[in-house]
Amino acid sequence: MFANINDTRIYFDVEGSGYVPDGERMRHRPVLYAIHGGPGSDHADFKPWLSPLADHMQIVYMDLRCNGQSERVDPATCTLEQLADDIEALRKYLGHEKINLLGHSFGGMVSQVFATRHAESLDKLVLVCTAPSRDFYPAALEFAQKIATPEQLRVIPELFEGRIESEEHAIRWWDLCYDLYFHVRDEKIMRETGNRPIGSMEVANYTFKHLIPEYDVRPKLPDVKVPTLIICARHDWITPVSQSEEIHRLLKGSSLKLFEHSGHMPFIEEHDAFIESVTDFLMK
Repeated sequence: MFANINDTRIYFDVEGSGYVPDGERMRHRPVLYAIHGGPGSDHADFKPWLSPLADHMQIVYMDLRCNGQSERVDPATCTLEQLADDIEALRKYLGHEKINLLGHSFGGMVSQVFATRHAESLDKLVLVCTAPSRDFYPAALEFAQKIATPEQLRVIPELFEGRIESEEHAIRWWDLCYDLYFHVRDEKIMRETGNRPIGSMEVANYTFKHLIPEYDVRPKLPDVKVPTLIICARHDWITPVSQSEEIHRLLKGSSLKLFEHSGHMPFIEEHDAFIESVTDFLMK
């Protein structure tokens, strides 16, 4: 499905009912907006992993502008502020009141910006393996020194400094480095999850080269009063635990959950425990 909002065409998908039968009445269920990582990926990152949450709530998956099935627009319009405003515009388009928001990785950065701009639209916030500032990159490089091969160390900057030259180059990069994102290398899962998203090299290059170097939401986080669950993973190289600890320090009253046996995607590697943690937080 598509929504024409903020001068672009945004793809979204919905899983689960907003109202369910409950005896003689229909009972309203909460809604969760799921914001994918990247930049340059899409909502397929979450499927089928978040689907069990639809037993308790409605899920709205969204491809950020210039990502996935959403319209390709000028990457210069893809600031984190604009992406956050697009979420707000989709909320209004779909007629939802307060929403729960889950952001993973880059989507978690967008979600933090959303919380600083549209807190009145939020019920609860879930931040998964993300970071509050551009400082995640030197921390990631330090972590990579411990686990990456020499060839991986050589090419890592090509993506994170916006130097991917072609789709073929992007495929080579991910073929070489994708295993860094997992604690346990399951070839079947890696192949399936790596191939499902519709890539967008142009927006990835632009974002890493021009926008991420300016990203720092830390000064605004102490003013956010939304109940927040912060999820991190012991073996996450790209947004190490230190990044989630910093968010936790700045967001007073937030909860921090560490997954000990996961890399960057605990919703895959510790799936059952992840679903239980998010469900308990959102439904209590």
